[in-house]
Amino acid sequence: MLGNYLKFNDNTFPNPIQAKENSKTLENVSNSEAGTDLVVVIRNSKKTWDFSFDLSKGKRDVLENICKEEATTMSYKGQSYTVRVRDFSSQLVEGSEWLSSVDGLYKCSVKVTEY
Repeated sequence: MLGNYLKFNDNTFPNPIQAKENSKTLENVSNSEAGTDLVVVIRNSKKTWDFSFDLSKGKRDVLENICKEEATTMSYKGQSYTVRVRDFSSQLVEGSEWLSSVDGLYKCSVKVTEY
Protein backbone atom coordinates (compact mmCIF):
# COMPACT_ATOMS: atom_id res chain seq x y z
CA MET A 1 0.00 0.00 0.00
CA LEU A 2 3.01 2.27 0.27
CA GLY A 3 4.19 4.38 -2.64
CA ASN A 4 2.17 6.05 -5.36
CA TYR A 5 -1.23 5.10 -4.10
CA LEU A 6 -2.77 8.58 -3.70
CA LYS A 7 -2.55 11.25 -6.38
CA PHE A 8 -4.47 14.42 -7.09
CA ASN A 9 -4.00 15.24 -10.79
CA ASP A 10 -0.32 14.36 -11.26
CA ASN A 11 0.74 15.25 -7.71
CA THR A 12 1.70 12.26 -5.57
CA PHE A 13 0.99 12.62 -1.87
CA PRO A 14 2.38 10.58 1.02
CA ASN A 15 0.21 7.95 2.59
CA PRO A 16 -2.47 9.63 4.72
CA ILE A 17 -2.24 9.42 8.50
CA GLN A 18 -6.00 8.92 8.51
CA ALA A 19 -8.22 7.96 5.60
CA LYS A 20 -11.94 7.65 6.21
CA GLU A 21 -14.11 6.48 3.30
CA ASN A 22 -17.91 6.69 3.18
CA SER A 23 -20.39 5.47 0.60
CA LYS A 24 -23.92 6.80 0.47
CA THR A 25 -26.97 6.09 -1.71
CA LEU A 26 -28.79 9.26 -2.76
CA GLU A 27 -32.56 8.90 -3.06
CA ASN A 28 -35.79 10.88 -3.04
CA VAL A 29 -38.46 9.47 -0.73
CA SER A 30 -42.07 10.58 -0.75
CA ASN A 31 -45.33 9.01 0.46
CA SER A 32 -48.28 7.86 -1.58
CA GLU A 33 -51.84 8.63 -0.51
CA ALA A 34 -51.93 5.18 1.09
CA GLY A 35 -48.83 5.95 3.16
CA THR A 36 -46.49 3.77 1.14
CA ASP A 37 -42.91 5.01 0.67
CA LEU A 38 -42.17 5.92 -2.94
CA VAL A 39 -38.41 5.74 -3.39
CA VAL A 40 -36.50 6.98 -6.42
CA VAL A 41 -32.80 6.08 -6.29
CA ILE A 42 -30.79 8.93 -7.76
CA ARG A 43 -27.34 7.45 -7.32
CA ASN A 44 -25.84 4.39 -5.68
CA SER A 45 -22.58 4.52 -3.77
CA LYS A 46 -21.56 8.17 -3.95
CA LYS A 47 -18.20 8.20 -2.17
CA THR A 48 -16.60 10.71 0.14
CA TRP A 49 -13.22 10.60 1.86
CA ASP A 50 -11.62 12.45 4.76
CA PHE A 51 -7.82 12.50 4.56
CA SER A 52 -5.23 13.74 7.07
CA PHE A 53 -1.57 14.14 6.14
CA ASP A 54 1.75 15.28 7.56
CA LEU A 55 3.09 17.50 4.76
CA SER A 56 6.03 19.76 4.06
CA LYS A 57 5.25 23.40 3.26
CA GLY A 58 5.63 22.77 -0.49
CA LYS A 59 3.14 19.86 -0.51
CA ARG A 60 0.84 21.80 1.81
CA ASP A 61 0.70 24.66 -0.71
CA VAL A 62 0.00 22.22 -3.57
CA LEU A 63 -2.89 20.66 -1.62
CA GLU A 64 -4.31 24.08 -0.76
CA ASN A 65 -4.29 25.06 -4.46
CA ILE A 66 -6.00 21.79 -5.43
CA CYS A 67 -8.84 22.76 -3.07
CA LYS A 68 -9.46 25.85 -5.20
CA GLU A 69 -10.01 23.82 -8.39
CA GLU A 70 -13.52 23.00 -9.54
CA ALA A 71 -12.71 19.36 -10.36
CA THR A 72 -9.69 17.15 -9.79
CA THR A 73 -8.70 13.66 -10.86
CA MET A 74 -7.87 11.49 -7.87
CA SER A 75 -6.09 8.14 -8.14
CA TYR A 76 -6.58 6.14 -4.96
CA LYS A 77 -5.77 2.48 -4.39
CA GLY A 78 -5.55 1.84 -8.12
CA GLN A 79 -8.90 3.50 -8.99
CA SER A 80 -9.45 6.88 -10.67
CA TYR A 81 -12.21 9.26 -9.62
CA THR A 82 -13.34 12.74 -10.64
CA VAL A 83 -13.67 14.61 -7.37
CA ARG A 84 -13.80 17.98 -5.69
CA VAL A 85 -11.41 18.63 -2.81
CA ARG A 86 -12.62 21.05 -0.14
CA ASP A 87 -12.43 22.02 3.53
CA PHE A 88 -8.64 22.41 3.63
CA SER A 89 -7.14 22.97 7.05
CA SER A 90 -3.55 22.96 8.25
CA GLN A 91 -1.71 23.33 11.50
CA LEU A 92 2.01 23.66 12.10
CA VAL A 93 3.32 20.59 13.93
CA GLU A 94 4.88 21.57 17.24
CA GLY A 95 8.67 21.55 17.09
CA SER A 96 8.82 21.26 13.30
CA GLU A 97 10.37 24.70 13.00
CA TRP A 98 13.61 23.08 14.16
CA LEU A 99 13.79 20.75 11.14
CA SER A 100 16.54 21.83 8.77
CA SER A 101 15.42 19.71 5.80
CA VAL A 102 11.97 21.36 5.36
CA ASP A 103 10.37 24.72 6.09
CA GLY A 104 8.07 23.34 8.78
CA LEU A 105 5.85 20.26 8.90
CA TYR A 106 2.08 20.67 8.72
CA LYS A 107 -0.81 18.44 9.76
CA CYS A 108 -3.31 18.97 6.92
CA SER A 109 -6.78 17.62 6.29
CA VAL A 110 -9.23 17.74 3.38
CA LYS A 111 -12.65 16.40 2.47
CA VAL A 112 -12.96 14.78 -0.97
CA THR A 113 -16.32 14.21 -2.69
CA GLU A 114 -16.86 12.16 -5.84
CA TYR A 115 -18.73 13.88 -8.68
